[in-house]
Amino acid sequence: MLIRITAMFSLSVVGLVLISVMFVVDIEAQAPADPTIAITTNGADSNIWLMDADGVNERGLLHVGGQQPVGLVWSPDGTKLAFHNKIGDNVDIYVVGSDGKNLKRLTDHEAEDSNPDWHPSGQKLAFQSMRDGNFEIYTMTTAGQVIENLTNDPGNDITPAWSLDARKIAFSGKRGKTLGDVFVMDSDGANPQNITNTRSKDFDPRWAPDGKQFVFTTERNGAGDIFLMDINGENQRQINFEPNPGFVGIDGAPVWSPDGGEVAYEVCGAGVCKIIVIDPDKPKNQLILPQPGGFNRSPAWFDPEFVAEFSVSPAGKRPMTWGWLKQVRHTQ
Repeated sequence: MLIRITAMFSLSVVGLVLISVMFVVDIEAQAPADPTIAITTNGADSNIWLMDADGVNERGLLHVGGQQPVGLVWSPDGTKLAFHNKIGDNVDIYVVGSDGKNLKRLTDHEAEDSNPDWHPSGQKLAFQSMRDGNFEIYTMTTAGQVIENLTNDPGNDITPAWSLDARKIAFSGKRGKTLGDVFVMDSDGANPQNITNTRSKDFDPRWAPDGKQFVFTTERNGAGDIFLMDINGENQRQINFEPNPGFVGIDGAPVWSPDGGEVAYEVCGAGVCKIIVIDPDKPKNQLILPQPGGFNRSPAWFDPEFVAEFSVSPAGKRPMTWGWLKQVRHTQ
């Protein structure tokens, strides 16, 4: 919650002249104290919900007008959630405090702006936009001021994701004959490299916390499925299994747990959407999260133990983060 504190001091100068001094202190909403998953729903009371990572203690955060918000993602410090939503004729990017207050519209453009992702410093966001006639990747400040156009290709470039050290951005690019492959480029848009190299649509790449793998969505089997691969594109394998026999779903929007041990994703079919949590090494061991609405989508995972303290490093050196150091220790 933003708390505005104003203090007034009066000093007598030359007997009768009063000088007033005012200062303002802004205090952000506090991050969740425990591992927390945020989801979106089509509920009437709230359409953004929070729950503990084991699926208990679900509570409504707020109701956003328009359509169901999607593209949900936590800020690195856990004090905000960004997402996109269609309100009126525009699809734009919004941000709200982790307490459900101070909802702000970051973009206001007649073209679609969607799928935001936070820079590890929390000081800017990458997103996709149609403002040049097709989807390209842009960055903007947390106030919504566009900084850079990172891609410029006739095909659509979508679903950007920063690496933990902020040196790379993964995205899905429709280049050549592909319907959309996972690419990795430098954070300034240079040197895009095709990682998946298939003719199917591969999108929603998300870096593993240790930086060694991607989880992503693919349509190579005809509908949405969740795959893992090494960051060089090798060892691609499916990890999703449908929750019930005979259930045919479209799976997508995968996200890692901050410790890298689990993956959450949405599965939609038969008129419902569910959020499923799996261990990638034992994907048949599933946790289906509670359903406050008929369409539960867009999981976002936060754990205060893995909050990253991002710092700028000299050229050619890896920025250090406490979250990254913890993850290295966790996997050794």
